[in-house]
Amino acid sequence: MGLVLSSAVISLGGVVPAPAAASSGGRSPITVGFIYSATGPASSSYVGSQWGAEARIDAQNAAGGVNGHKIRLVVADDQSNPAVNQTAAQELVQAKGAFAVIEDSSLAFGGAKYLNQAGVPVTGAAVDGPEWNEKPYSNMFSVTPPSVGPAGGVTYGYTTNAVFLHQLGVKRLAGIVYSIQSAISSMNQLYVSGAHLGIKNCYENTSIPFGDMDFGSEALAIKSAGCDGAVGVSLLATDIAFSQALKQAGVHAAQLYYTAYDQNLVSNPTSLRAMQGDYTTVFVDFGHPGAAARRMLSDLKRYTAFPGGIPSLNITQGYEAADLMIKGLELAGTNPTRQAFISRLRRVSRYDAGGLLTTPVTFEHFDTAGILPKVSCSLYARIEGNGYVPYNHDKPVCGTRFAMPS
Repeated sequence: MGLVLSSAVISLGGVVPAPAAASSGGRSPITVGFIYSATGPASSSYVGSQWGAEARIDAQNAAGGVNGHKIRLVVADDQSNPAVNQTAAQELVQAKGAFAVIEDSSLAFGGAKYLNQAGVPVTGAAVDGPEWNEKPYSNMFSVTPPSVGPAGGVTYGYTTNAVFLHQLGVKRLAGIVYSIQSAISSMNQLYVSGAHLGIKNCYENTSIPFGDMDFGSEALAIKSAGCDGAVGVSLLATDIAFSQALKQAGVHAAQLYYTAYDQNLVSNPTSLRAMQGDYTTVFVDFGHPGAAARRMLSDLKRYTAFPGGIPSLNITQGYEAADLMIKGLELAGTNPTRQAFISRLRRVSRYDAGGLLTTPVTFEHFDTAGILPKVSCSLYARIEGNGYVPYNHDKPVCGTRFAMPS
């Protein structure tokens, strides 16, 4: 599968000890694994995402590490395959001695059961499935509200994206969704919240193969149905293909994509032209960066091969997940155990990744609605010219938590 050692110094602490060099503080390093999709159909959105984790960890090591320990990062490619994600998790823990794992992958559900049974702490973003807030997976900590699955038997969503589409004047919404449960759940939440704002389900396709890029027939169906809005719950390559198909079919609809705020789009003139006029969510504003975003950009430039521009969502989440990993290690003490990491991080009631998160998250109240903020806010931008124009003068759009009908 090709595990790759990064330039960062990583630590020790898995079931099987890894070779360790002495750190500057005299304590052994702590090994942290990082899993992402470097190859396969998901790679268009995940290429380079390891840079986020490398940048945050190298910066921490330059500042002395965590409680006298340096952190050693070991990177694995899950090849956009859940079975390989599990194999990667096993190899990182059993062969590479990973104390904990960062999952920056849409296929994290593949390795979740193994990592839970092994008692391994996991940080990442809850984009792949319900396990981030579902018993027994209390070892998993997400930098985003874990709302893609049930909490205490009830599934919750946020009205944020529906409020945004309503502001654009959308009344008849079309959606395409990968045929994976987390994506389907996300689209269902959007339709339910939109209905309360007068947005009707105009067309929905939840059987899109993962990584598909042929949408001619879907575009014609959307045109025939008279939809005036369209959303893609998909990866960047699929976003581009869907947008292009809609425009070629003569569909005049406000389009929103969740993964199109990305230098990989801006650097490709053909793709950029295809998405002109579309909207995208902006998880961290790098066009007008605040202190936390400037620090992240500086770390990327100093410690990685990131070419500059706008870090993708998954580079950003890799950075945030590494920051959360550092927080857990700090709380676990000078002689960290996995149990201490999990139990102490689970008591943190407000975490914002050093200011990067628009809406802070909590790790308390696992498997209940209490882990989900009552209000969630997001920034949006319009793809225009050679880049992005902030929506509403860069002011966030906020929505409220709601319970999905049973």
